[in-house]
Amino acid sequence: MKLSGKVALVTGAASGIGRATARRFLEEGARVAALDLDERSVRAGLDGEVLALAADVADAAGVASAVSRVKATFGTIDVLAHFAGITRDAMASKLDLDAWELVLRVNLTGTFLIARAVANEMRDRGGGGSIVLTSSRSYLGNIGQANYAASKGGVVSLMRTLALEYGRFGIRVNALAPGFIETPMTAVVPERLRNLAIEGTPLRRAGTADEVAAVTLFLASDDSSYVTGVVLPVDGGRTTGLAPA
Repeated sequence: MKLSGKVALVTGAASGIGRATARRFLEEGARVAALDLDERSVRAGLDGEVLALAADVADAAGVASAVSRVKATFGTIDVLAHFAGITRDAMASKLDLDAWELVLRVNLTGTFLIARAVANEMRDRGGGGSIVLTSSRSYLGNIGQANYAASKGGVVSLMRTLALEYGRFGIRVNALAPGFIETPMTAVVPERLRNLAIEGTPLRRAGTADEVAAVTLFLASDDSSYVTGVVLPVDGGRTTGLAPA
């Protein structure tokens, strides 16, 4: 029960890593505010003390309203685990400007809005807390993902800055950098590209949402009480280098 008595806000909680994390947090004793675009999708299948919220993380007013509802319902926020994000993949030579701006707005501006709102709430209630943001191994660069990679690289820089600014209030800010994880987002990846990603991973398999949720729990809990400003790869070793053929 590593989160017993804690209140956690989990975004992107309707599916994939966000859903797995919301479930894991509930199992570990947390009260969970689960946020996604569709409140009904969030609510389905989560057992425990759950507040389902519908909001667009890239909408400042929607984020402020969601954070206010969590505070009104649970009194505080101890953990933010932020997974909401999108892809609109294309080679840079063919990438539509609207697709570029949409991905940056959701993945980077949305991360800034929700992280700032929660960090300010943590600070104003007396300090302390853990914020876990989601980058991606793609922040190192990935063919066909100029917009996504740029947004996730921005998340890393944002995380480091927030860790510096809020550390004096006892607020820890870290980021995950998942590799190829089995989620609805990766389910649409063409088989050829999927096989290339797995063959290049030292562990020779895709990761699972539950495995990422376990790492998120570590960063959210007091087990990582002296860890902040860190990008933690969860990628089967892919960041280390390509696996031999």
